Amino acid sequence: MTLPSFPNVDLFSAGINALNGVLVARNPSHNRGYTVAGLLIMAFFGGIGGGVTRDVLLNDIPSPIKDPVYFLVCLLMGLLGLAIYRYADSREERFRTRTLAFFKSFTLPWFAILGARKALDHDLGFWAAIVIGLISTTAGGVFIDLFSGVTPEIVSPCEHIVTTAVLASSVYTLLAMLEKGRLSFFPVTLIAVLVAFLFRVFAVRDHWPQIVPLAAPGAGPVARV
Repeated sequence: MTLPSFPNVDLFSAGINALNGVLVARNPSHNRGYTVAGLLIMAFFGGIGGGVTRDVLLNDIPSPIKDPVYFLVCLLMGLLGLAIYRYADSREERFRTRTLAFFKSFTLPWFAILGARKALDHDLGFWAAIVIGLISTTAGGVFIDLFSGVTPEIVSPCEHIVTTAVLASSVYTLLAMLEKGRLSFFPVTLIAVLVAFLFRVFAVRDHWPQIVPLAAPGAGPVARV
């Protein structure tokens, strides 16, 4: 089973996440006085960090090494992020939280599905496919958070990134294993993308709560971020 390539969604996802990486690194919570080179490194972390981690875990040559277009896309999107912050800093927050959040809701499922598909191609099974899909989606953001000295977003109340990644890779892997080549017309990939995309759009828009443990008796209040 081959994944649809329109419009080369792996590169598109890398570009959106590279742009997001620069804008996140400029947030007060992450900003450590980065140079331009430092911010572009954050763009690479966001754009190809997940894909490289996925390929290394699967003992494959990372896709950006085989195709230098990934580096070019991340560089251009990183420069775009710098321009947005420099010339439209008053609108940067609104752009990041609205427009970019919408695009991320589209790209997150693709990253997860691409990871799950590669895991299945290596005959790693259902659970491994879900884990690889999750790592593919979240590793880049973890790198940015750790380099900025911030608690990784995936372990804090956040915008349902982990839930979306697990949902996308689970739906895709389950349908792909059920299909077994018998239903070649079955749009497995598009169904998984649609389910995860709609989930995250509504979860972020309506501020769906996530499970946060209550503080132990006598402990202070639970920190919110």
